[in-house]
Amino acid sequence: MKVYELAKELGITPKELISFLRENGYKVSSHMQKLDDDAIDFTNNNFVKVNNTPTDNKAVTTSENESAKPQPVKIHKTFNPNDEIPCKSVTPWKLTAVGVDKNTVYHWEYFGDIEYIKYRDLQALRRTEYVTKPSFIIMDEDLVEQWKRELGDRYKYFKSIDYPEEYFDMDDDEFKDMIKSAPEWLGEIVKVTAMTMIRAENYPSIEKIKTIDDMLGTCIKEFI
Repeated sequence: MKVYELAKELGITPKELISFLRENGYKVSSHMQKLDDDAIDFTNNNFVKVNNTPTDNKAVTTSENESAKPQPVKIHKTFNPNDEIPCKSVTPWKLTAVGVDKNTVYHWEYFGDIEYIKYRDLQALRRTEYVTKPSFIIMDEDLVEQWKRELGDRYKYFKSIDYPEEYFDMDDDEFKDMIKSAPEWLGEIVKVTAMTMIRAENYPSIEKIKTIDDMLGTCIKEFI
C-alpha cells in the first residue's frame, strides 16, 4: 500500500501522514512510496486510535447543533483582502506562488495539498495560469461562482479526483474519451503522473499507456 492510499483510507492528506510517520522514525519521502506492513500497522494502531474519537464526537455534536438551527439564507459573499481562501494543488509536482508583498510564499508539496491564500494575493493571480490553467483549484464555492468567467468548466476534470493516479482507475474507454477532450495542461498532468507511477513500479495498464502515446505524442511504453 502506498502513502496516498493509506492517507485516503484515514481521511487525511498524504502530507499529514508523511509528517506523522517521520515523527515516529519512518523514512518517507513521497506520497507514492510503498509502506511496509510495520508502518501500516503502526499507523492504524496509533494515528487512527488517537484521532478518531474526538473527531467522531465533534461530528455528532455538530450534527445535533445544526439540526436545531434554522438554515441560513444564501447571500452574495464579499471578501476582505486578508481573508484566507483554501486552494488545493492539482499539479503533480511542487508548486509555489508569491504574494503581492513579495515576502509571502505559498507552497504545495503534492497534488491534493491545501494552502490558504489571502484574497488579495488570489486577486493578483486571478488571470494567471495559477487560476486559469489551473495549477490549483479554489475551494470556496462562493468565490468559484463569482469567478466562473475565468474558471469556465475547468474544474470538471478534477471532480472526485483526490490524487492524479485516480485518472488511471478509469476504464480504458472512459480514459480515452477524457484524453481526447482534455486541454493541453491536463495532458501534461496525465503524462507526468504516468511516468511517476512507472518509476514507482505502479504500472498503468498497457492500453492506457498506448492511449497516452498515440494521442499525446509520447513514447512512455519504452520505459516499461
